[in-house]
Amino acid sequence: MATLTPGFSGADIANLCNEAAILAARKNKSYIDTDDFEMATERVIAGLEKKSLMTPEERKTVAVHESGHAVVSWFLEGGAPLLKLTIIPRSKGSLGYA
Repeated sequence: MATLTPGFSGADIANLCNEAAILAARKNKSYIDTDDFEMATERVIAGLEKKSLMTPEERKTVAVHESGHAVVSWFLEGGAPLLKLTIIPRSKGSLGYA
C-alpha cells in the first residue's frame, strides 16, 4: 500500500482503507484484496469515475497527452516512478492521469 500512497497522511490512509472496505462490501466479498485498494486509491486521489462519453478523437488526444507525462517521467532523473496511467475521466476534473 505504501507504493500506492506516496505523501499520504495517516488520515488519508484510513480514508483509503474505508473506501476499500466499502468497495469490497459492495461486491459481497468477505475480505479486502489488492484490487479493492487500487480502486480505492484511484477514487481518493482522482475522484469518482465519470460516465461521460468521449469521442474517439478526444480519447486519442487524452491518451497522447497522458503518454507524454509518462515519457517525461521516465526520462527525468530523480522523478517519481509511474504507478498508473489512465484516460478514464474522473469527477475532480481530470480526463486522465499518470
